[in-house]
Amino acid sequence: MKAIDNVIDNLESFINKQTNKVKQRVRNKAVKNAETALIFAGRKLHDLTPEEWEHIVAEEEIAVWEKYKKGGLISAIGIAFWGMP
Repeated sequence: MKAIDNVIDNLESFINKQTNKVKQRVRNKAVKNAETALIFAGRKLHDLTPEEWEHIVAEEEIAVWEKYKKGGLISAIGIAFWGMP
């Protein structure tokens, strides 16, 4: 389990070290996801306060980073289990 903890720590530090360009791409993806969620919920952007919108986008941004972390963790485990090709 120490190896998994090290991988998670490394991924978190990787995210913290990313350039603003990468962080902005994640933010843009989060905005698109939030807009899609509003459409599915039958709401419009102007129905929300700026604070509500920011909260929704922040939650989506966390979800996008978690997806990237999970993908990286699964890749690391796969490489450790099956080895490098």
